[in-house]
Amino acid sequence: MNRLALFALYSVLALCLAAPGAAFAAQDVYTMKLSVDSNENHHRNKGLHLFIDLLEKNSNGRIKVEFFHSAQLYKDKDIPKALKMGTVDMADPGIWQLEGVVPTTAITSLPMFYGLPAKITKNLIDGEVGKIISEDIEKKLGVKVLGNWDFHGYLHICAKPHAIKSAEDFKGLKIRHMGGASNAMRLVVLGASPILIPWPDLPMAMIQGTADGFVTTFKSFESAKLWETGSKFATKDMEYYLHNIPLVSGKFWNSLPADLQKIMVDTWAQNSEAARQICEDEQAKGEALMKEHGVEIYYPTQDELAKWRTKIMTVQDDIVKELGLDKELVARVQKIIDKAMAQQ
Repeated sequence: MNRLALFALYSVLALCLAAPGAAFAAQDVYTMKLSVDSNENHHRNKGLHLFIDLLEKNSNGRIKVEFFHSAQLYKDKDIPKALKMGTVDMADPGIWQLEGVVPTTAITSLPMFYGLPAKITKNLIDGEVGKIISEDIEKKLGVKVLGNWDFHGYLHICAKPHAIKSAEDFKGLKIRHMGGASNAMRLVVLGASPILIPWPDLPMAMIQGTADGFVTTFKSFESAKLWETGSKFATKDMEYYLHNIPLVSGKFWNSLPADLQKIMVDTWAQNSEAARQICEDEQAKGEALMKEHGVEIYYPTQDELAKWRTKIMTVQDDIVKELGLDKELVARVQKIIDKAMAQQ
């Protein structure tokens, strides 16, 4: 065989060997669209940015993440449908955005959680109950719950006309909430009138008097500078602890090879505590900045919180019925709470 023919043969062999590898390399990079409706610097998103950087590193660039913040793709209320349809690949919605589709996600908003120490809710969510709820989410939405839920922070009551230092101080106030049967019915039994106002519209509603107060986390209060609306009173009543849940659409999850699925799960676990700590730190900073800007924060005693909890417990059965919650699961959670409180 002459040199020209031999060269041609080698060239053909090289192409045959290289082509499959090149095709494999092209198929081996997966682009994941991650959607949130909060601004880029929100405390939840600071943790997500750490996760994204770590994921791209751990996957050696085989997973690329496109991060869409500020509802560039979807508002979080539309995320359950988008995930189910596979029109977004990953999201980290709050539990209050999921209860309409997966009622069990609302269980920690029930009156029995009012004023409880955070560790009780956290331990419950990281334990068997959290696992049950996560499995329920996966089944009903066709998604993958990536791992431990993100922390978000306690929901507290804030007001403009006067400080709320007793159950009687709720009476007659128009209080904005973010939706959900639990949030509304809890306010009603305390004597307030619940009103549903989108978060971006809240400052103007407070200025115009459409609302007299609102429930939110202290970090959210601080980030929106709601003291500028004349809202100078807050009560740290710890209505319930909010979480966000990392969800990956079934469409995207099933497109990944097993090794990348494992890398995603392991990376979330590796980053989870750091992300949670960011949320805890940011809530504390928010509380401190509220005080610096003249917001008076009232701290009810455990006895006071217990009295308020007893009052709103009168509507728990109604809320359970309204949400369609499993009564056996609710009873199981109540026993866990009772045991934890007895050990305090």
